[in-house]
Amino acid sequence: MPTTITGLVLLVVLLLPGLTFVLVRERQGSERRPTPFRETGTVVFGSVVTELAVLVVFAAVRGLMPRHTPDVGRLVREGSPYAQLHYAELLWWAGGLLSAACALAAVVALLTAGVPHSSAMSAWWVMFEKWYPGENPRVGCVLEDGSYVEGHLASFNVSSDDLPDRDLVLVEPLKYRAPGAVETLDFPWGSVCVSARRIVSMFVSYPPAPEQARAGEGAAAPGSAPAAS
Repeated sequence: MPTTITGLVLLVVLLLPGLTFVLVRERQGSERRPTPFRETGTVVFGSVVTELAVLVVFAAVRGLMPRHTPDVGRLVREGSPYAQLHYAELLWWAGGLLSAACALAAVVALLTAGVPHSSAMSAWWVMFEKWYPGENPRVGCVLEDGSYVEGHLASFNVSSDDLPDRDLVLVEPLKYRAPGAVETLDFPWGSVCVSARRIVSMFVSYPPAPEQARAGEGAAAPGSAPAAS
């Protein structure tokens, strides 16, 4: 760990693009729990690659417009005297290059996120996100005491591990069947939180695809008379 303010600032500058990459990737899929070594390596590698790319672009701009860019050679040779004389310009360029590196890391994260393999994801993620993403499915849960609850999926824990200490939220219209009962009744509440620890089995119903819905609307109802020619 850095022991001075300068060292801390340099550490933040070096790792911020990689941290941006990791955070954007986490928002694009299920939450994963890599080892500390792997996560640190991802942050460092992402920072180094994006910052090198930005420095290459800066070098090209420096070659085309030397009068409008900081003189890196003088900064290396003179050090503090040059930095004190051109501190405003250096700060603006440093902030711009760091912002460009973070933006590049975010773009790369969005382009490379993709869909993770099912073997690395939880069963919930496969049912709710991979098979029919964004379809607002209807979910029915049989609980360990024999009761049953049903509703539209509102949110669920996106952890890649099938852990019992997580939950999902169902919203109206809700249905509920008490333990030992036969009939499922409408439940007059807006939402319900169901713990994974209490779920024995889960049923998921997806809305029909648009082409299937159009085909169903165009089909004749059973028992209806054919249209007159």
